[in-house]
Amino acid sequence: MVQDALRLVRSDLVNNRLTAHSELTPQLPAICGDRVQLQQVLLNLVMNASTAMADSVSAERSLVVRTALLHGETVCVSVQDQGTGRPPENLERIFDPFFTTRAQGMGFGLTICRAIIRAHGGSLWADNNRDGGASFHFTLPANGAAAA
Repeated sequence: MVQDALRLVRSDLVNNRLTAHSELTPQLPAICGDRVQLQQVLLNLVMNASTAMADSVSAERSLVVRTALLHGETVCVSVQDQGTGRPPENLERIFDPFFTTRAQGMGFGLTICRAIIRAHGGSLWADNNRDGGASFHFTLPANGAAAA
C-alpha cells in the first residue's frame, strides 16, 4: 500500500521538487481494513508533508515513509517531513474539526484521517522531529498473517 501511494503522488512530489524515500520493514503481518480508506490516510499525510516543506530550501525537501512492527502485534506507518514542525500546543489540536494552519485549509483532512484509523482499531498522532519538521504516525492491529 505504501509503495502504491507513493507512486500515485510521485509526479506531484517531483513537480514540487520533493524527494520521497521509503524504509519498509519486510514481512510485516497483514492488516485487515479498507485499502482505499487506508491509502487515503497515507496520501493525505504525504501531501500535508509536501505542503509543510513548500517554503524549505529545495535540498531539504525530503520525506520518509517508514513501516515497523511494534510489540509483535501492531503495524506502524510513519510519514516524516523536514518542514518547520508544529507548535507544541497545536500537536493535538490539528486533529480537531475546523482547525487548520493553512490559508486554504478547511480543517477536515486530519480529522477524517484519525476517524478512519480509529474505525480500523488504530491510532493516529503527530510529533515534532528533533532536527526539524514533523512526523505523523498511525498504528493498526496486525491479524497475524505475513504480508506478501
